[in-house]
Amino acid sequence: MATPAWLNKANIKISLDARPLLASGIHPLEQVMKESATLHIGEIFEIITPFPPVPMIEKMEAAGFDYFSEQQDSSFHTFFMKK
Repeated sequence: MATPAWLNKANIKISLDARPLLASGIHPLEQVMKESATLHIGEIFEIITPFPPVPMIEKMEAAGFDYFSEQQDSSFHTFFMKK
């Protein structure tokens, strides 16, 4: 998947490294949904996970976000842009 034109890293307003949360047994979906609700159109939420967050991607798409995910070393950076 090619990097989308909307992915301007200057528009990342929230970034969450969820790896420590996941390692302690906490699923970040509720936090992501709550924080992403504060974004304006065109703003981006970034989440860093040790695996592709497929269920989260599905929920965020249903909530009106575009997404792009890429692997960087041993982690996945997923970007959600509010449409």
